[in-house]
Amino acid sequence: MSQPAGAAPNRSDLIVGGLFLALGVYLTVSAGLLPSAPGGIPGAGFFPRVVGVVTILLSVMLLWSALKGAEPSQFALQHRRVIGGVAGLIFVYLLLWGTGLFALRTFVFLALFLRFLEQSWRTSATVAGALTAAIAAAFQYGLRVSLD
Repeated sequence: MSQPAGAAPNRSDLIVGGLFLALGVYLTVSAGLLPSAPGGIPGAGFFPRVVGVVTILLSVMLLWSALKGAEPSQFALQHRRVIGGVAGLIFVYLLLWGTGLFALRTFVFLALFLRFLEQSWRTSATVAGALTAAIAAAFQYGLRVSLD
């Protein structure tokens, strides 16, 4: 359902779209500062750059929709707490970037992220631990990049 032509922009989607656009630009620029790998293989900045570009594209689509005056999705209306919590969690995680303790930071981030998605503490901790271990191992041993 879209509003008639000339409808006012959807303010909440403009704010969320702007925040995620800034996040995408930050990720893309920061990824360029990471060391490149020898021999033409993807370096440490490859995945953050991909995530940043995808975030930029999705945020631009959200901003475009908001500027056209489209109504917010029912999901957005019903899950404002989750969306705000996850956005705040991402912001804090990025603020702590470069402070060391990558594994601890990532574990806490993922566990809280999964709790926002209404997973049990046990499931959240188990999945967060497994993902953190896999990410750390992939960067440490696969890409030979220290995360701390």
